[in-house]
Amino acid sequence: MDSGVLTLSRRRLLAASTAGVAALAGCGGTNARNSDSNDAASLGYVRVVNRDDTAHTAHVLVERDDEVVFWSSYDLPAVGDDTPTVTVEGPWADASTPAAYEVYFRIDEQNDWKTFSTAESDLDCYGLEARVNDDAGLGLWVEHQPDECGTPTATE
Repeated sequence: MDSGVLTLSRRRLLAASTAGVAALAGCGGTNARNSDSNDAASLGYVRVVNRDDTAHTAHVLVERDDEVVFWSSYDLPAVGDDTPTVTVEGPWADASTPAAYEVYFRIDEQNDWKTFSTAESDLDCYGLEARVNDDAGLGLWVEHQPDECGTPTATE
């Protein structure tokens, strides 16, 4: 009486369910978010880099505590002997207190923006680099606790 249907005992179903739940343990927690109640962090640097053999325009928009504080465009020459790199000087460079940042990058007239939010992790400082790839794609590289952030000091 083999009808091609497999039967699953209750015991095997429970064992498989337990294994699945155990594999996902910890995935739903808030550990990956910034532990500061307002998601405050600092930006050590923001850079745009062109690794393409075609010139591009990079657009950078920065929100600090939900307010636009910076928006500028940069003409990046085609890659040659050197890789064109621009360090974006913005209001975060001299900020004495951390804030919640959203940083947006776009290339040329593309509609899609690459976005980074300090609320997405639990670190105090980040370095961001948007890289134009050889196919005019845009990648976002994040450095946690870069040297530009300095060394945290202990408070008593």
